[in-house]
Order: sequence, then structure tokens, then C-alpha cells
Amino acid sequence: MRQKAIELCAAIFLMFKPPEKIKVHEWADQNRTLYSDSSAEPGRWRTDRTPYMIAIHEAFTDPHTSHIYVKAGSQVGKTEFLNNCFGYIVCVEPGSIIWVQPTVETAQDFSKQRLDLFIEKTQVLKERISPEKSKSRGNTILKKSFIGGFLSLVGSNAPSPMRAKSVRYFFGDELDAWSESAGDEGDPVKLAEKRTVTFPNRKIVIVSTPKFKGKGKIDELFLSGSQEEWCLPCPNCCEYHYIEFQDIIFKYKKTNNGRSISFTVSDVHWRCKDCGFEFSETQMKHQQGKMIARNPDAFEKGIRSFRLNAFISPWLNWDSIILEFLEAGSDPLKLQVVWNTLFGEAFEDRGELDDEETMLARREEYPAELPNGALFLTCGVDTQDNRLEYEVVGYGHYGETWGIKRGFIMGDPADDDVWERLDEIIDKTYNFEDGKGLRISLTGVDSGGHRTKEVYKACLARYSKRVFAIKGKGGESIP
Repeated sequence: MRQKAIELCAAIFLMFKPPEKIKVHEWADQNRTLYSDSSAEPGRWRTDRTPYMIAIHEAFTDPHTSHIYVKAGSQVGKTEFLNNCFGYIVCVEPGSIIWVQPTVETAQDFSKQRLDLFIEKTQVLKERISPEKSKSRGNTILKKSFIGGFLSLVGSNAPSPMRAKSVRYFFGDELDAWSESAGDEGDPVKLAEKRTVTFPNRKIVIVSTPKFKGKGKIDELFLSGSQEEWCLPCPNCCEYHYIEFQDIIFKYKKTNNGRSISFTVSDVHWRCKDCGFEFSETQMKHQQGKMIARNPDAFEKGIRSFRLNAFISPWLNWDSIILEFLEAGSDPLKLQVVWNTLFGEAFEDRGELDDEETMLARREEYPAELPNGALFLTCGVDTQDNRLEYEVVGYGHYGETWGIKRGFIMGDPADDDVWERLDEIIDKTYNFEDGKGLRISLTGVDSGGHRTKEVYKACLARYSKRVFAIKGKGGESIP
């Protein structure tokens, strides 16, 4: 009898239990269709085509998440993510929305070329949003009304629309192209966020391709959040890694056709940082990836941030990415496009410096002895009569270098004690933030001056450590 009562209570509970709300990507899978005039892959929307976007979509319906920041290159689906969130809001959780574009003009273009087409091709949205000609609903290019809410499209350079009303949802698109100030009202991000403070269930979603290093805001927002990266396991050692340009190796052939230069790319592989094994694009894209948070403490603050680049895009192949990089050559404008849209990183032009302040502003801080880009270390030692001066240098891809450590060892190089203290520098393991480390691969010691014999003797005793005597040669036309 008791068991029947329990079963009856359970049945009644299920009868009156409100149905669970679908997630954003589930809504898209059920309702969206892509057409040839707007997509390279027409047909039913399939979120599993971009599995790295699932966690980002799920963050939108996570009740503990209030802020979502996406730093990404092009062709990875970040704008479609905003479209899906908009469709979900209209159909599932109606509310007021402000959608900020860089300018009023880009907001108008986006509405005409992307949003209106999205509404027209999605039946459930077409049924809920009146066409622009229906003035009774107040619909225009920059405003869409629907049952339970509205959408206002605004430009970052226009303060009045952002301060007019309180909204539950705030979307920001291409943040790094925004105006620095909304009129005379100040930071448009802060201004727009204030419009959501009255809603405990607010959602602030900002996506952007980064622009310039040290000047863009999406980098700053990304670092303030969970810093989640779509990582793939190495087929050999099973360690998970974020696929990025500095770990891609390739061969190419350069052909000079007289007036133009062309490139042929071959043997493009990813090299694992942990085991050194190399794998093709096909092998890596068949791996089961997952999001890994570098700053999980941000979950408690409700701030999720994500980082994506073109190497995981199903619409771009690695050969074409590398080819575009090679074709950019040393042109800073072309390189910026590659760095921003393909690598998903802020660009730093390392051309001629204007002044000392500009150089100082380019200093980097990293929370360890070694920056993450360092691949190997060398040590250079200058010999003086009363001391050794040394510098440990780290080397990365494409000629990037870092000064790791510099110092003096006082004493006459004729004394063994001076060289034993240099051994401490040479034998030391220099660590990255994750605890892994590098040791010095090669040491060169200046053999000029008054201690040449002593240098030869000390270097010979340390030959197994790859310590070699070197001598500079000066003169006209000699580097």
C-alpha cells in the first residue's frame, strides 16, 4: 500500500512538474535551417558540426553565469552564437535586448544583411516578429518587437540608446572595433552593462575578434573570466593542448614569377609540446576535444570566457591558413589580418619604435621565470679581468627572444670558484608557470681579453654541458 502511495505521488509530481527548458543549441538544432544564400553548408543547423561551440551555448542558460566573453578569430561561429541566443530569447525566455555593434552604420548593415535574413528563414521567429512594414508593432531596421520583449540595435558611438532603458540581455559584437567613448558618456561597455543591473538573471554576452595588443578590450575581458580553451588530446601522450600557430610546423616552396611571388605549402603538422610527436590536421580534428579552463576561480563570479581560433574551424584547412600567413610576408597590415582573423590573437607591430616610452610600453609580464613561448635557452658570457657577465636568453618561433636572467659573477676568471658559480647558472632548470622547465642548451663564453687560456681550460672541462669558447671578429662589413 505504501509503495502504491509513493508511486501515485511521483506520478502527480511529474504531471505538474514544469518541463525543463531546452538549451540554446538544442533550440537551434530544432528550428534553424541554413540556406545557400547565407551559408556554405545549406541544410539543417547542426551544432555538432562545431562541437567547441556547445559549451559556449550552454553557458547562456547556466543560471550561475551572468557574463560570457568570446575572443575568437573569423569563421568559427561566434556571430551565429549570438543569433542563436537571440532566437532562443524570442521563443523561450522573452526579454528586452540591447545589441551593440561598432557603429550605427554597421548595426544597420547587420540588421539588413544578417538578422532580417535569419528571421525570414526561421519560421518560429517569423511567426513572433512582425515585419518592418507593420508600424503598429514599432518594428524598424534597428528595432524588433516580439511578445514579451524587444531588440534594440545600436552603435557603440551613440550613447542615448544605451542609457534609455533597462534591459535583461546585453549583446556586444566586435568589441575591439567599438568607439572608446559613447559620445561624452565614457566607456560604452560600462555604460551598457549598467542597463542590466536591475535584472538578477541578466546575461551579458560580448564577442570579438581581437585587434591590437595592449589596446583591445576583449583580451582584458577574456583574462577576467574562466579563460576556457578548446583543447585536443595528443594521439601519442594524451595530454590536452590548445592548437595554436606557434606549434604548427610546415614546409613550403617559394616561386618568384618575376612580378609576383607564389607559395606552395606542404607537410603541415601540429607538434605536441609534451612529447614532440607530430600529427596531421585530419588526425587532430578527429580527436575528441573539450574546454579546459585556465582560471576556474572565475566560475564563482559568474564570468565565463572562451578563446577560439581558425585551426579548429571545420570550414578552413590548415594549408590555407599557412598559405595566407606566407603571402602576408612582412606587410604589417596583411599580417594583422592573419593574426586577428585566423590566429584569433591581438597583433603587435614590431616595426621601428618612435621613442623610449613606446619601447617600455611593450614590456611583457609573465608570472614565472619563462614565458610560455620559449622553446630553448642559451647563455652568453662576457669575460672581464675581474668578473664574468652573463645573460640567459629564451628563443621562440620566428625570431622572438626574451631576456630571462642577467647578472655578474665577481672574481678573477683564473680562479675555479668563479666558474663553479657560473655552473649554478648553467645547470639550473628555469620553470614555466605550469611547473615544467627548460635547461640551457648552449653556452658561449668570450675568449678575448687577458684570460684566453683560462677560458679555454674552463670550457674544455664543461664540454659535456655544451659550453664553448667564442670570439667576436670586428671590422668593416663584418657583422
